[in-house]
This record gives sequence, structure tokens and C-alpha cells, in this order.
Amino acid sequence: MDHTLDVDLELKNRVQVQGEEFLVETQKIEVRHSWLNQHNEVFVYATMIFPNDLSLSKHDQEPLFFEKYATVQEAKTGHKKILDTIEEIIKKVKNDSKA
Repeated sequence: MDHTLDVDLELKNRVQVQGEEFLVETQKIEVRHSWLNQHNEVFVYATMIFPNDLSLSKHDQEPLFFEKYATVQEAKTGHKKILDTIEEIIKKVKNDSKA
């Protein structure tokens, strides 16, 4: 599979859940295998949910949720599914963090 031909993708949505705002972002991410030089330019797609903390840049925040996909179509479908179920995802993340 020639991953250099993979489609660029960047989907972003700001979503309110119980008075809190979250950023749902899906994008193409390069997989870096520095220990294997033959694996240059390998990409996956990932959806991440971030708390919308405006005091921090996105790069300074850990995602609350992370899901990977092999194809752009899987990523688009996964992004929509996450938007449709965001309340349940946030509830589970908060419950897991209490444990």
C-alpha cells in the first residue's frame, strides 16, 4: 500500500457537553518509526477529543480520547460517530478518571 498517496484530512468541531466545550479533531498523522528507515511517510488518521482550555495550546494538552483509522473513509465515518456519541464518551472518560 502506497501511503504517500493518502488523502490529507482535517475535520474540526467544537461541541458543548454539560456546559463544557470540547474540540473534536480528525486529521492525518505521520507514523514515525525512526528505528526502521524503510518506514518513511506512513500515515494513519486519528480522531482526538480535547478539552477546550483556551489558556493552553492544543499541543500542550493531552487528548481525552484517541481513535485511529487506516483510511480516510473510516476516519470520516469515525468522526461522525464520535460527534453522535460525544456525551457518552465524555461521561465514560470522566468516570474512568475517577477510578
